[in-house]
Parts: sequence; C-alpha cells; structure tokens
Amino acid sequence: MSIVYGVFDGVHRAHQALLSQKPAIVYVLPPQTKQVLTTLEEKQALLTAYAGPTAHIEFVQQVPKLSSKKVLSLKPMLYGNLPISSERIQTALLAAQIEDAEAMLGYPYTLSGEVVYGRQLGRTVGMPTVNLKIADEKLLPAHGVYGTITIVDGVRYLGVTSIGLRPTVDNLPHITIETFLLHFNRDLYGQHISLELKTFIRPITKFESLEAVRKKVDEDVHFVMAKNLL
Repeated sequence: MSIVYGVFDGVHRAHQALLSQKPAIVYVLPPQTKQVLTTLEEKQALLTAYAGPTAHIEFVQQVPKLSSKKVLSLKPMLYGNLPISSERIQTALLAAQIEDAEAMLGYPYTLSGEVVYGRQLGRTVGMPTVNLKIADEKLLPAHGVYGTITIVDGVRYLGVTSIGLRPTVDNLPHITIETFLLHFNRDLYGQHISLELKTFIRPITKFESLEAVRKKVDEDVHFVMAKNLL
C-alpha cells in the first residue's frame, strides 16, 4: 500500500507530481506557518483532484508508523534553477511576483470567500466594487492593485483588484479586497466567489479625490485588457 505525507501547503506542482503516482493514503501534516497558501477546505479539494477520488486523505498531527507501507517520493522539481516549495511561493506572493507564484503552483493563486458590504463609495463615481472577505489564515500578496479574474456562478469576469489599505478614503488600518469588475452590474452580497490573481499593476497610491481614483482605475482597466488575461 503506497502512501505520501507532507504539509502540502498550496498543493503546488511538485506536490502534484507526487500525487500523480496515485497513492492509496495521503497523510497531511499541520501547517508550519500562521499564514497559508491553501485553507483546509481548499487543500482537501486540491488533494482529491490530484490524488484521485479513491485516495484516503487524512489530516494528522504526525505520520503514523509506516512499517508495511511504501512511501512514495520524487526528486525536487525546479523553477528558475531552484526547487519549488511552498516557502518560495509565499515569498513570491509577498513580493507581488504573481506570475512566478502561478508558475510554481501550476494554477492561479486564488482568494475565495463571501462578498460583504463596503462603504459603497465607488458607486458615487460610477465604479462599484465587490468587497471580498476571506479566511483569516489565507496569505495575502503584497498590498497593491492587481489584474484579476473573478469567478461568479462558473462565469469568469476580468477585473481590477485593490488589496490593502485605502488611503484616499480613510486612514483606518483595515485591509480590504475590492474588485471593480468589467461588464458586470449585479449585486453579489452574501454570495461566495473566487478571485484569481493574474498580474501586479501598481502599488496603492493616495489620490486627491475619488474621481482621481476612477481615472487611474480606467488606466488599470486598459492595462489588464491589453494583457488578454481571460
């Protein structure tokens, strides 16, 4: 009976290669960092997807004795001449190196959660935003403005997302995730959506007014449209 074990934070490309051997048992150890690439629910779904529906996935504090079982392993998988690891992916995200993080993960880094009410100030300048609340343990990338894809009911929408503080609006130390969606005008309050980070656009800047923010977001929209992210 073959097994694999590890923390599997992010279930990145090296993990995926290991899981492709279709182990019978996957032992999942607790995360070693406070902030994680994947929540427990996300990790469960990814492990099932890559190990297969017949694999037994068990979250444990330590690996049981493996006397009669075969432990599967692989050589390190490289990216940029260095082994892919969860730590490298976290470092890339914190440096806003979104494309590198995606290349190591094998899929876009995704934030999922519930749409919540914000101050609705964007509506006053024709720029309504979707405010996302995610799990506390989920790692956020460097504060900034990103080109993103939001998935609503299975449909993908291009957008511009601000992650961080809002110096133009207030001085509160409250981090928000706000997305302006292109060609979208529905209310999503209370719904669960997913947000794929695709590219870093710029740092967050304090503007003189919301109208100035709107003009800058128009530039951001043209930038992401030129990227052909969808």
